[in-house]
Amino acid sequence: MRMFLIIYDAELDEEVLHLLNECGVTGFTKWDRVLGKGRESPPKMDDAVWPGFNCAIALSAEDHLADRILDKMAKFAERLGGKGFKLFELPLIREI
Repeated sequence: MRMFLIIYDAELDEEVLHLLNECGVTGFTKWDRVLGKGRESPPKMDDAVWPGFNCAIALSAEDHLADRILDKMAKFAERLGGKGFKLFELPLIREI
């Protein structure tokens, strides 16, 4: 099993959720109004100085589903030109 942490611009929320549904993802945890700064992006602090915010999704997936997610999300990220979207893949040791 693998775990994914997906962080993306809030404006992409509908598209990201649609892609996950297309992949067959049935469960996830989502955070709205996530603040922070990427390595190569300006801060998003939801204030007058640094407007905007992100969403974040964490999910676990069996390997066959994980490969499907990676493929779809890589194509999505490529279409965006790497802006406003980041996916982190983590090994999942145990799920209780």
